Amino acid sequence: MGGAYNLVLVVVLLGAYFSVFVTSYEFINILGTNSSPSSFPRNFLFGTASSAYQFEGGFLADGKGFSNWDIFSHKPGNIVDGSNGDIAVDHYHLYLETLKYLK
Repeated sequence: MGGAYNLVLVVVLLGAYFSVFVTSYEFINILGTNSSPSSFPRNFLFGTASSAYQFEGGFLADGKGFSNWDIFSHKPGNIVDGSNGDIAVDHYHLYLETLKYLK
C-alpha cells in the first residue's frame, strides 16, 4: 500500500504543479504564442483550486483536532523539507481581517 499511496501522491502533486504552470503566461510564451487575457473567448472562465490545509492554520487551536494532513506532515521523513501547515496563511485566526477586504 505504501508504494501505491506514494505513486498517487506524486501524480497529484505533479498535476497540481503543472496545472499552475500550464495556465501561466510564461508557459504560453514558451509555446511561442503572444496570448493575453483579451485573446481568450469572452465567456472563458479561469479557475483555481486550493485546500483547507493550505489556508486554515490554527494547529490545535481551540481544541481543534488533528486532520489527516496534520498527522502525515508531522511524521518525520514524510515531507522532504519538514514543513507543515501549522500556520499556513492562518485563516483560522485572520478570517475577520479577510472579511474586511471582501466588503
